[in-house]
Amino acid sequence: MRQIIVIEYIINLLVLLIYHMHMFQLNSYFYKKHLLWIKNNYTKIIVQLLAIILPTLLLAFDNNIVSVIAILLLTFSILYNLPKKKAKIAFKITNRVKRMFITESILIFLLFITNNNGNFIFIKLCILNIISPVMALIANFLNSPIEYLGKKYYINQAKKILNDMPNLIVIGITGSYGKTSVKNFLAKTLSSKYEVLITPQNYNTTMGVVKTIRENLKPIHQIFICEMGATNIGDIKEICDIVKPKIGIITSIGPQHLESFKTIDNIIKTKLELANSVQENNGTIFLNYNNEYLAEQNIKGNVFTYGINDKSLDYDSYSLTSSSKGLSFTLLDKNLNKEIEFKTKLIGKHNVINLTGAVSIANYLGIPLSKLVHSVREIKSVEHRLQLVSHSNLTIIDDSYNSNPISSKSALDTLAEFEGTKIIVTPGLIELGDDEIKYNFEFGQYMTNICDYIFLVKSKSAKAILDGINSTSFNKDNIFNVNTPQEAIDCISKMNINEKITVLLENDLPDNYNR
Repeated sequence: MRQIIVIEYIINLLVLLIYHMHMFQLNSYFYKKHLLWIKNNYTKIIVQLLAIILPTLLLAFDNNIVSVIAILLLTFSILYNLPKKKAKIAFKITNRVKRMFITESILIFLLFITNNNGNFIFIKLCILNIISPVMALIANFLNSPIEYLGKKYYINQAKKILNDMPNLIVIGITGSYGKTSVKNFLAKTLSSKYEVLITPQNYNTTMGVVKTIRENLKPIHQIFICEMGATNIGDIKEICDIVKPKIGIITSIGPQHLESFKTIDNIIKTKLELANSVQENNGTIFLNYNNEYLAEQNIKGNVFTYGINDKSLDYDSYSLTSSSKGLSFTLLDKNLNKEIEFKTKLIGKHNVINLTGAVSIANYLGIPLSKLVHSVREIKSVEHRLQLVSHSNLTIIDDSYNSNPISSKSALDTLAEFEGTKIIVTPGLIELGDDEIKYNFEFGQYMTNICDYIFLVKSKSAKAILDGINSTSFNKDNIFNVNTPQEAIDCISKMNINEKITVLLENDLPDNYNR
């Protein structure tokens, strides 16, 4: 019986170590972010601890019946800690993770090389299970000198590759929102003339950029479009110091990642690190002047402004039409003094601003606006960013990538352009620090102006959204609480609605925010 208990302790420990390593990875290996995650998920952590402490205390009685109870409790602990569903972002066994697991194994081995008699084994296994939420942090801290040296080595490799390509044009893209869309739009417009490489998917951190350069950048490439993400001051500068962009574009500034940035001023300072770097490289920066924060900045150097319905801008889109079938807008070719009309199947008025930014850079790099008309027409929506998806009798607007207060309202405005019944499915907004309740309350209020039905996915933010909804006269019978977006879709599919149904999937929380 004691052997069964030992095996259960070990299995439970392995499950916990993998689970917490996965959460640490989702928290980008940031200590503060992971500790905040532990704080916000204290209920789950407490259940994990009690499920291991209680059987350990029972074993002190050294009784067969009590041992059976301990076995049952440990079985419950294992089942509770096992993944209940497939992870939205799969756990990646990277070299860094392997090194951390090796360090954890060494620590466990050192703990067990002495005093393994009697109940000491149970006590040690219990201690290891208890400290499992921070084991990854400890291992990462111990490995930090190795990680630092490895990071410097790979960064130097990337710098050497770039230095060997002096004619390469590096375009840096950053912004609180819109940067991934602009990156993809820009790649499409520039590829008609140039060999282009972009940072794939969400490879917008320093090491993601370095990995892209080391593994994908080839001598044939003429342009490297580098998306730059940030959660702390200095993140953009670190990337810029490696790639030295000659062209930059800041798509937006807004309240996002306030948990780490704390204030809008810190976000502004961080995004402008790209403009500062471009200036140092005697390059050109493009700014979205429809964004109030960017319009207020006094940025020197070679600056081009873009946006909509403002003739004072260098690139101004006007005569906008927007519907569920797509967008059209007009740009003035100042060289030919000729108006050029663009059309696209993309939805969402804010995408006109993103397209204008991409077109302005492509035009600056020598592609006539008239030549860009076809490229813009062929652009497809970016996955999970206002992506239209057909599902049985439903039209789904998939905007499930991490949302923010401004883009969520833009998504609702897009939903308003569709005919028939309009439904939103959302868990709310995250990473907004002390203002998270306020923004979710306003989000709830705003959706009542557009939606016929509201499905709130279980999350920490749902209560603030519901409070916002209830502050209006919205019909409470049309509010539903669900555990997952898929559960909402299943419910909507069974609703007896005799007209066209459009569903907006707004935000889908990653596993470390499912609390």
